[in-house]
Amino acid sequence: MTLETPAVVIASDDGTVVAQNAPAREMMGARTGSPCWDVVPSLKEAEGLPCRQGCVRELLRSGLEQSLQARVLVKGRRHGLTCVPLGDSVVCMLSCAAAEAPESWELLTRRERNVLQLLADGETTGSAAMKLGISASTVRTHVEHMRLKLGAKTRAELVSLGYRFGFLT
Repeated sequence: MTLETPAVVIASDDGTVVAQNAPAREMMGARTGSPCWDVVPSLKEAEGLPCRQGCVRELLRSGLEQSLQARVLVKGRRHGLTCVPLGDSVVCMLSCAAAEAPESWELLTRRERNVLQLLADGETTGSAAMKLGISASTVRTHVEHMRLKLGAKTRAELVSLGYRFGFLT
C-alpha cells in the first residue's frame, strides 16, 4: 500500500491511542484505547520500528525539540516514522518514503558492506574471501554488485564512494 496521506496516530502521555486518521485505521485497524506500542507494531510485515513500552513518556520527557525519526520497512517499502511530543501527547506519522533517495544502509547488503570494509582495509580478493569464509568468486560478485549499485568504475572509486556515502568510517 502506498500512503499518499500519512497514517497519523495520537497517543496520550500514558501511551494510549486517543486518535487515528483514516489511513492509520486502514493499516492498523481501529485501535483507540490501546497502547501505541502495541498498535504501531501491529503493522503487518513491518521492520525496524522503534516502538516499545514507555516510549511515549520518554519522548515527552525529552521535550518538543527531541522528536523521534526512524526509517522503517512496511511490506518491503521504505517509510519514515516521525513522533513529535506536543503538549501532553505525542503525534506519530508514518509516511511512504518512496520518492526520497534510499538510505545508505538500504543500498548495500550486510555482506556487501563487509566486503567493502575489507577492501578499504587493503585486503585482496583472496584474503577477503578467506576472512569471510567464502570463495574468491563470491567476493568478486559482491564487488561487481556494489560497483553497479554505486556507479563505480574501479575498486578504488568504490572504496571512495563507500566513505562518501557513509558505508565506511
